[in-house]
Amino acid sequence: MKYFFIFLFVFLLNNKSAYPIDTKASQAIVIDFNTSEVLYKKKSELNTIPASMTKIMTVYVVFDRIKNSNLSLEDICTVSPKSYKMGGSKMFLEINDKVSILDLLKGIIIHSGNDASVAISECLSGTEESFAELMNIYGKKMNLMNTNFVNSSGWPNENHYSTVEDIAIISNNLIRDFPELYKLFKETEYEYNNIKQPNRNFLLSNLIGTDGLKTGFTKKSGWGIALSTKRNNRRVTVVINGSNSSRERALEAEKLTNWAFRETNETILFKKNQIIKTVDVWLGSKSRINLIIENDVKTILSYEQIKSISSEIEYTKPIPAPLKKGDKLGEINISINGKDNMIIPLVSDKNVNSINPLFRIFFAAKYLIFGNSLNE
Repeated sequence: MKYFFIFLFVFLLNNKSAYPIDTKASQAIVIDFNTSEVLYKKKSELNTIPASMTKIMTVYVVFDRIKNSNLSLEDICTVSPKSYKMGGSKMFLEINDKVSILDLLKGIIIHSGNDASVAISECLSGTEESFAELMNIYGKKMNLMNTNFVNSSGWPNENHYSTVEDIAIISNNLIRDFPELYKLFKETEYEYNNIKQPNRNFLLSNLIGTDGLKTGFTKKSGWGIALSTKRNNRRVTVVINGSNSSRERALEAEKLTNWAFRETNETILFKKNQIIKTVDVWLGSKSRINLIIENDVKTILSYEQIKSISSEIEYTKPIPAPLKKGDKLGEINISINGKDNMIIPLVSDKNVNSINPLFRIFFAAKYLIFGNSLNE
C-alpha cells in the first residue's frame, strides 16, 4: 500500500514579490550558473546572428587545446594576408607578424579582433574553415540545439547562426571548464602595435561583479552581448541580441542582471542527509528506518514562489527487509508555482538485515496486531 503525506512550507517574508520582467532586446535569456535554471527567456530558441559572440566558442576551443594538449600561451603564430585583410573590429595585426597565442587571445577577447580570430584559427587548424568544423564538433558535445559555425570571427554568413540559449551554454561551459583562463575576459584594455583599445564590454567597469564575456554587432543582428556576473557565491549569465543601440544593449543587460539578483534567490529546500520521515520496516533486524535526502536540493526562486512551496511524500508501507543504506524507498514531489515539479528520491539511512526465518511468523503477527515489527 502506498502512503502520501502532504507538507506545506510557510515562509514569513517582508511581503516582497518578484515583479514581471521584460526586455527591449529581440532575444534574451537569463540563466543561474550554479543550478543551470532558466530564470527568464524571450525567443531564446530562435535563430539569431551571433556576430562577435561567436568568438566565445573560438576562445573555448583554444582554451581546451591549452588545457589538454601541448599548446601554450607562449606559442607563436604567423599572421597571414587573410588575417590582415579582415574588416570590422581589428587587433591591427600586420602581415607576417609573429604573435603569441596569449596576445591573439587578448586581441580576440578585448579588441574583438576579427584579424586575431582568423590568425589563431589558421595557426591551430591550418585553415579557418577547418577550425570552424572543430567549433561545430565542440558544439555537438555541448548539445547545442540550433547552432552552426562557418567561421571563427562571426563574420556575416547565412549559414552562420546560433541562439541566445546556445550562446549562454557555450559561455557557461567556458567559465566552468577554464576558470583560470577565463580571467582574461575581465581585462579592460590591451595595447598591441602601440595601439591601446578598451574592452568593448563596458559593463566590466559599470556593473558590480561583471567579469565577462563578449559583445557582438552587425547591421542585421543589432547589438548583442553575452554577460556573466558574480556576486557573493552566485553567478548569473545573461545573453541578449537584437538591441537597437550599444546603449540600449548595456541598459537591457544590466537591467536583467540586477533583476535576477534582486528578485530571485538560491534556496536550499532540503539539506544532504536531512531526515524526511521515519518509517516501519517489515520483518527486519531494525523496526524503523529514516527516509533521508541524499544531496542538497537547491533551486532558484522568487519571493512569491518561496511562499507557494508544497511537497508530497510517497512510499510503500511497511518497507520490507533486507535494506541497504542508500536504497531508494520513496520520493518527495515538490510543487512550486511557475516551475516544473521536482521529484527527489528518498533513501534509507542505514542497512537493515532480514530476521531469522524462525521468527518471521511471530513478528509478522506482532506487526499486524500492534503495528510494529520488532522490539517496540
